[in-house]
Amino acid sequence: MAQSQTPIKGSDRVPLPGARAIGAAHGEQWVEVTVKVKRKAELPDLAGRPKTRMTREELAAKYGANAQDVEKLAEQFRAMGLDVIHTDANSRIVEVGGTVSAMNAAFGVKLMQFAHAGEQYRGRVGPIHVPDSMSNLVEGVFGLDNRRVNKRKANATTTMAAAVAKAKSRPWFYPEELAKIYNFPLGDGTGQSIGLLEFDGGYFESDLKQFCADAKVPVPTVVAISVDGTPTNTLNDAAIEVMLDVEVVAGVCPKATIPVYFSSFTEKGWINALDAVIQDTVNDPSVLSISWGNSEDGAWWTQSAITQVNEAFKEAALLGITICVASGDDGSSDGVLDGHAHVDFPASSPYVLAVGGTTLRTSAGGHSEVAWKDGDGLRQDNGGSTGGGVSLAFALPAWQSSVAIASVNPAGKPGRVIPDVAADASAHTGYFMVIAGKVIHEGGTSASAPLWAGLIGRMNASLAASSKRVGYLTPVLYQAASAGGASVGALGCKDIVKGENNTAVVGGYTSSAGYDAVTGWGSPNGTALLTAVAPLL
Repeated sequence: MAQSQTPIKGSDRVPLPGARAIGAAHGEQWVEVTVKVKRKAELPDLAGRPKTRMTREELAAKYGANAQDVEKLAEQFRAMGLDVIHTDANSRIVEVGGTVSAMNAAFGVKLMQFAHAGEQYRGRVGPIHVPDSMSNLVEGVFGLDNRRVNKRKANATTTMAAAVAKAKSRPWFYPEELAKIYNFPLGDGTGQSIGLLEFDGGYFESDLKQFCADAKVPVPTVVAISVDGTPTNTLNDAAIEVMLDVEVVAGVCPKATIPVYFSSFTEKGWINALDAVIQDTVNDPSVLSISWGNSEDGAWWTQSAITQVNEAFKEAALLGITICVASGDDGSSDGVLDGHAHVDFPASSPYVLAVGGTTLRTSAGGHSEVAWKDGDGLRQDNGGSTGGGVSLAFALPAWQSSVAIASVNPAGKPGRVIPDVAADASAHTGYFMVIAGKVIHEGGTSASAPLWAGLIGRMNASLAASSKRVGYLTPVLYQAASAGGASVGALGCKDIVKGENNTAVVGGYTSSAGYDAVTGWGSPNGTALLTAVAPLL
C-alpha cells in the first residue's frame, strides 16, 4: 500500500507566463535534487548587526541539521528507489538522484516539458509532496523544476559603443577612478577574500590580464569554483556579467583573492551555491557580491526557495559576511510588464546590502550625480534604470521604520525598502572592461554592486589590525552614529536628490533629500563611512 503524502509548505508552482506544455518529461531522464532538512533550532532573530561573529563550527553545532535526521531521510530515499549522492548535516542537505519516473513517484509530481521564450524547461504544477513520515523533517526540495530563475542581460557588445582605452576625454571610468571619486579608504585589498556568485558564463584569465594592464593594477588571484559541475569557462552573453564583476573588484582590490562560485541558474543552483559560500573554509570570503536576480513575486521563485535563500543570507550575517546585491536594472517595474511596481529578489532580502544605480558625469567643476535612468528605463528597449521600491515578500524591518516609504501599488502594504545605497551604473558613463579580448564599457547595478563589495573589502583591510570586519552592514546604515546624531548612512554617503525610476504604469519613486527608494542613502563616501561605522563594530 502506497504511503500517504503531505505537501511541502511553499512549494507550489505555476507555469511561467506564456509557457506551453509540450509533453511529459521522459521517464528515464536523470534528475538530481537538493533536499533541505529541518534545523536543530531556528536561527535567532536579528534586530540588527550581531555584536559578535559566529564561527562556522558554532553555526553548524547550533543550527545545522541533526545527523540522525539526515541519515534517516537518506535511508528512506534509498528505500524509495533513489540514489543518495551526498549528505551534509552542517548545510542541512540530502542530495538524491533518480529518473523522472522515480521522482514523480517519490515526490507526488508530474514532471512536464515546457516551451518558453525560445527555451525549454522541465517543470511541474502544484506542490511537492513527501511521505508523511518525512514531512516534519523536509523543508524544501529543489531541482525537480529547472526553469531559469535569473534574468538574462542584454549583450553589451552589441548595445554599447567600443571604448578606447587611451582616450583623454571619455565618459566612462576605470574602477580605481571611481574609488578615488567615492573617497574609498586607501589600499589594495591585501589579505581580503571577496566572493562573486555567478550562474552562467565564464572567467577568462587572458581578459583579466589585459584589463589589469590597461587599468595599471596588479593581477589578483581569482579562484574559479564549479558548484555541481557547472562550467566555469562558457563564453556567452553571461560571460560579460562574470568578467564585469571580476574586473570591477580587481580594479579596486587587486591584491585580494576573488573566489568565483559558478552554479546553474535554477533554484537548486542558488541553494547549492550559497551553501558552497557558507561552507567555504578555504577561501573564507568576508564579502560576497551578487549581480543576479528576478522580481520577488514572479513565477520563477517558489516561496520555499525564497525562504531558504533568505536563511542562507541570515547565516552569512551571523558569520560576519557582507552580501552586496544588485537592485535591478529595470526601474520600478523590475521588468515585469503587468503595470504594477516590483522589486528584485534577492536584493529585497533584509539580510543583504541592496545596491542601486546612479549616473555619474565628469564636468569642469568636478562631478555631478543623479539617479540612473537611461532612455525609458527598460533594458529590453536598450535603456535601463535603478531598481528600487517596496517589497511584497518581506515586511518592513524595525531598523528601517524611520525611513518607511509608501508603495506606489494600489493598496500596497509597508515592506522592506530598497536599495540601501547606490553607485555609478549608467552604461553611457559606465565601467571600462575587457571581454573576449575586446574593450567595451558596461554598466548597470551589476557594476555598482561589486564596486560596493570592493569598498567593503578595503574597509575590512583597514579594520584587520583590530580583528574587526564590517559584516552585516545594512541595519547599521539606518542607526545613529552617535546619540542624537545623524545616521551612519547619511554620514557615509553622498545624498542623491535628483532623478526617478518610473517604469511601471502605477508609477515609480523619486530621489529626494535623505533616504529614498531610488538611490537609498546615496553613493559612497568611503572614508567617511569607515569613520562612522568603525566605533559601532
